[in-house]
Amino acid sequence: MPSFPKRLRLLLLVAVLLIVGFLTTSIASYLVSRDAVREGIVGTALPLTGDSIYSEIQKDILRPVFISSQMAHDTFVRDWLLNGEKDPEQLTRYLSEVKTKNGTFTSFLVSEKSRNYYHNSGVLKKIQSDDARDAWYFRVREMNKAFETNVDPDWANRAKITIFINYQIFDYQNRFIGTTGVGLTLDTMSRLLKTYETRFQRNIYFVNESGQVVLTGNSAQGRNSILSHEGISSIAAKILNHQLKPTQLSYQLNGQLIQVNSRFIPELGWYLIVEQNETADLRPVQHMFQLNLLISALITLLVLCIAIYSINRNQRSLEALACTDGLTQLLNRQAFEVVLGQKKN
Repeated sequence: MPSFPKRLRLLLLVAVLLIVGFLTTSIASYLVSRDAVREGIVGTALPLTGDSIYSEIQKDILRPVFISSQMAHDTFVRDWLLNGEKDPEQLTRYLSEVKTKNGTFTSFLVSEKSRNYYHNSGVLKKIQSDDARDAWYFRVREMNKAFETNVDPDWANRAKITIFINYQIFDYQNRFIGTTGVGLTLDTMSRLLKTYETRFQRNIYFVNESGQVVLTGNSAQGRNSILSHEGISSIAAKILNHQLKPTQLSYQLNGQLIQVNSRFIPELGWYLIVEQNETADLRPVQHMFQLNLLISALITLLVLCIAIYSINRNQRSLEALACTDGLTQLLNRQAFEVVLGQKKN
């Protein structure tokens, strides 16, 4: 018959086998699930989200760039400027029609010759080189590229913050003759990004070529440079790389792993950044891992209890068989030896 130490060793062996078995399967299952979630985020979710948002941007944000380009290359606009800017009302009707037809917040044109600022509501003012509010025009005039996307107050509409597409106008001999374009309110674009964030369940925002956050759908997010933002500053230089193909990076913030997908959009001169919190997405997997450990512990305890009960029951049965005569059911000599041994002890 097994002694108590032998029974204890047997129970410990059973417990160790159960614990090792459950831990191995639970940890293996967690690691596989974690890697699957990470691969889903890095390899599928973020790239697809970036592509989808880029397609949406082409419709909703890049459209004003194309509108401004058409205005700058419109023969009517160029001929009207070259012919002495006669009949300003004619250009006002043109700008008003562009605004109404395309649903923009504003449309404008500035003549290099007269320095008149034409608006969809009429002639607003003359551009002055010593006016800080007009510095944008002289910056655009000296640009080496055809247009810029700029965030400025729209002084024609109660200084409402607006995204302007400033496009250079050249005559038929490629000489600079003015600037034209349209504007969209920042509120409108922020609501659009908020719609993207709700639909795709990601953090989405734009930064310019210097890293400044220029557009976000999250009102709590600051508009400082990502070069100084906690966490993302560690990879900011890699984001601002002017590469057209998407860049996949990650950074740590408050103990959480954030996956980042970024791409440069040359039509805007901005970087589209899509972020996803991998740590948050792993929480359901972690909760399942903890639940598996709890269930494993309960099963281990249950098995040990059953094993103890079975071993004790079998031992009592063996002791009864050993001390009882099978024919008469009376105590045999071995029973007396057991009793005497107990007395000696």
